[in-house]
Amino acid sequence: MKNLWYRLLSRSLTSLHYHRVRVINPRSLPANGPVLFVALHRNGAVDGYVYKSAIPRANFLISVQLRRSLLGRVFFGGIEVARSKDRSMADGRQANADDAALQACVDYVEEGGALVVMPEGSSDLGHRHLPFHKGAARILAQLAAHPGSPVQVVPLGIHYEQAWAWQSDVEVVVGEPIDTGLPADGTPAERINLLHERIARALESLAVQAGSADLFSERERIAYASTFGSERSYFAALKALESCMPEVAALSSKMEEEISATAGGRRLWRHHGVPLVPMANAWAYPLLWATLLPVCALAFLCNVVPLVCAWWAGKRFSDGRNTIALWRLLVGFPCLLLWVSALLVAAIWLHSLPLWFAYVAISALGLRSVRRVQKLSISLHNWMIAPALREPLLRWRESLESCMRGSDV
Repeated sequence: MKNLWYRLLSRSLTSLHYHRVRVINPRSLPANGPVLFVALHRNGAVDGYVYKSAIPRANFLISVQLRRSLLGRVFFGGIEVARSKDRSMADGRQANADDAALQACVDYVEEGGALVVMPEGSSDLGHRHLPFHKGAARILAQLAAHPGSPVQVVPLGIHYEQAWAWQSDVEVVVGEPIDTGLPADGTPAERINLLHERIARALESLAVQAGSADLFSERERIAYASTFGSERSYFAALKALESCMPEVAALSSKMEEEISATAGGRRLWRHHGVPLVPMANAWAYPLLWATLLPVCALAFLCNVVPLVCAWWAGKRFSDGRNTIALWRLLVGFPCLLLWVSALLVAAIWLHSLPLWFAYVAISALGLRSVRRVQKLSISLHNWMIAPALREPLLRWRESLESCMRGSDV
């Protein structure tokens, strides 16, 4: 029942905040048996919800601080461990607690469980991953020393178009299983180091890094643009840019100058940093916008209280971009449940239950239309103030596709 609750919670939270969770290379996900997943950590505790929605049977090694309150115990489940920055016990007691958590992880996987460990320990939406700790390697070394079913070790990556943006897309990338074979004559420390090196290499193959935050932001913007009208994944585009970025950056810089000149000083609207205009079937854009906008507007009005609460929480409590989505969900989701329940009670009291079902339908349709309305609004605005922008943007996309096609992974 506890696992069912966290499965439903994760699916609900990710659906509310993100437009789509896409799993890349799902064939490498083990269907059953003991599995240790080692995962990149980007967007705070929200990463766990995304991973859980993609891998429903997974359990997590989590920070003890997440479950110190009643709200935390409702929202977060897993095997608790204290990170170095969370520790407040005496050294001896803490060592015993860490050993107990490690043994609980080993026992859970040996019993056929699927455990997710994030070796970075903390998250950061920066331009490179944080240092990997050896906890996952220690768990794996103990598992390798025990007889029984062989444990599969699978790396996971996670990549957000904009982690804090409402109804953005996110991709979970499944890597190839990691070799767990060990030399018979190695010492325990040597075995842990060898396993840690393999884990680090596997995670680095799924990570995307850049020399600076500005360069990383530019890669994200170009990668997003390169997915338009293409089957290419966002992760594949980011990886391709690691090898062809100089050429693409020069092209992007040139096209930005042409776009600015075409706009004539008028301010363009952008979606994830990319100016949009109607492309194929431009005549359909106003019709679709006029159809979906009233639905989104009505859905917003029907849920204005939980939406404002979620927005306020993200502004008030987050201490970085990697906690904005979490605070929106921690406050907005309970508010939404209370709001929906209150409307249901009122509908029953007033004998107007069909109106409540209509409210639910409009809210669901409005949520699924938010991203489309955003992009349509941006496209139509830019088309209205700079009609000539369509031609250079089309050329940019064609040139970008040509540059990246040979570098795809």
